[in-house]
Amino acid sequence: MEDTRRSPLVTVLVILLAGQTALIVGITGFLVIELLLAEARFPPTAIALTALVLLVAVWLVAMTIGVHRGRAWTRGSVLTYQFLQLAIGVGSVQGFIPRPDIGWWVIATAVLGLVLILSTPVTRYLDARD
Repeated sequence: MEDTRRSPLVTVLVILLAGQTALIVGITGFLVIELLLAEARFPPTAIALTALVLLVAVWLVAMTIGVHRGRAWTRGSVLTYQFLQLAIGVGSVQGFIPRPDIGWWVIATAVLGLVLILSTPVTRYLDARD
């Protein structure tokens, strides 16, 4: 029988995902409050953005719980999210209105997430379950 105890790297990945989830949930709350209290210049766009961020928040909650429980399906999901976050970070550093102070933090957490999800202990932990 294989040893399927949680590696410290799995714990770090769960903590990283929980932090990213908390941030997105906070942003979702902010967007909902802004949608209700402020007058949007383009209401359909504001509603679509809020709905999209809400879906990402739900996705991250499911992903974090899945990694914590050791579900194999989360590996591809985490990779996808971290690559999307990496693209957002690069866009933030080089974009139309660059914000390198935010972009480098986004890039750093995405790279850390990619390194963790591709590490051998995390891969073994996620493969040993489902």
